[in-house]
Amino acid sequence: MNIAFFTKELPSNAPNGVSCQAHRLANSLVTLGHTVTCFSFSGKPIDALYSHRQLFRKAHHKISSLFEAGLVFASMQTAGYDIVHFHGDDYFVKGSTNRVRTFYGSAIFEARFEHDFMRKMRQALFYILEWVSCFRQGTKVGISRSTVQALPLVKNVVHCGVPLGLFTPGRTKSPFPSILFIGDLDSRKRGSLLIKAFQTVVLPAMPDAVLTIIGPQECNGLNIVCKKNVDQEELINHFRQSWVYCCPSSYEGFGVPLCEAMACGTAVVACENKTVSEIITHEHDGLVCSKAALGEALVLLLGNARVRAKFVDNGLETVKQYDAKKIAEQYLNLYEKIAVK
Repeated sequence: MNIAFFTKELPSNAPNGVSCQAHRLANSLVTLGHTVTCFSFSGKPIDALYSHRQLFRKAHHKISSLFEAGLVFASMQTAGYDIVHFHGDDYFVKGSTNRVRTFYGSAIFEARFEHDFMRKMRQALFYILEWVSCFRQGTKVGISRSTVQALPLVKNVVHCGVPLGLFTPGRTKSPFPSILFIGDLDSRKRGSLLIKAFQTVVLPAMPDAVLTIIGPQECNGLNIVCKKNVDQEELINHFRQSWVYCCPSSYEGFGVPLCEAMACGTAVVACENKTVSEIITHEHDGLVCSKAALGEALVLLLGNARVRAKFVDNGLETVKQYDAKKIAEQYLNLYEKIAVK
C-alpha cells in the first residue's frame, strides 16, 4: 500500500506528541511492508524508515502562520497514493474516500484548561476548524474516547503507540527515591502542582527524594533537577531509572508518557482527568488521585516497594496493547476498507 502522511512537524526538530506519533506510525507501517512518504516542514529524522518530502514555510506574520500548514497541505498533489493520512491541519483540504484524519485530542479541551486569554481564543478557533475537518469526506480517528466525545462525528478510536522494542525496562533504579515528570509548569500539564506537592509533602517525608523535570522552562528548588532538549535515548534512561513517573495534568489527549513509563518498568501516578482511566486501572497498574492528594499518593508509592513492583509487572502487561506495531495494524484495518484500488 502506498501511503502519504501529512504532519506539520517531525521529531527531527519538534519532538512533541503529534510529531512522535506520526513518526512512529510511519516507521511501523514500513516495517509491515508498506510504502510511506511524509510531507512535513521538519527535516527527515535520522531513524526514519520512510520517504520524506520537505515543505517550506512562507508566512512571516504571526496570524497567517497559524493557517500556513493547512494552506500548504491543500496545495499538494496526492494522486497515486492509496491512502492520504493527515495528522492535523487538513481543514482546507478537499474530502475524499481515501482520506484519513487523526485527531490528537481536541482543541476545546485545550481551550478549557488554558489560562492565557489569547491562547484560549486560538484554541477555540481551532476547535471550529476541527469541525470543518469532521464535515469533510473521509475517515476520522480519535486517539481517545474523550476526543470522540468532543467531536462526535469521529467514529473510530485508535490509541497512540509506543515502540516496545526501544522502550524497555532497565536493570537498575536510582539509589534514592526518584520522580520523573515531562512537560511545562503552568499549562494543563501542571508541573507547578507537582513541584508544590513535592516540596510540601514528599520532601518532608523523604528528604533524599529527587524530582526530575524534563520540559521547556527553567525551574529550581531543593532536590529538583531540570532538563531540556533530551534525546530519545536519554529520555528512555530517565524512565528506566526513575521509581515513579507522575502525570499531574488536568487534560491529556491520551497520555503517551504514562505508556512509555510502563514500558520502561516504572510505576505511574496520575491526577484524575478525562483520559488517564483509558490507560491506568487504579491500584492495578498505577494510582489515580485528586490533585489535593497528589503528594500523599507519591509518598505512598515511593515508600512501598511491593506496591511499586506490582504496578510495574501489571503495567508491562497493560502496555502491550499499545505496541506501535499493533497500533499500525489497527490503522491498516481502516486503510484496507477505503484505499484507492
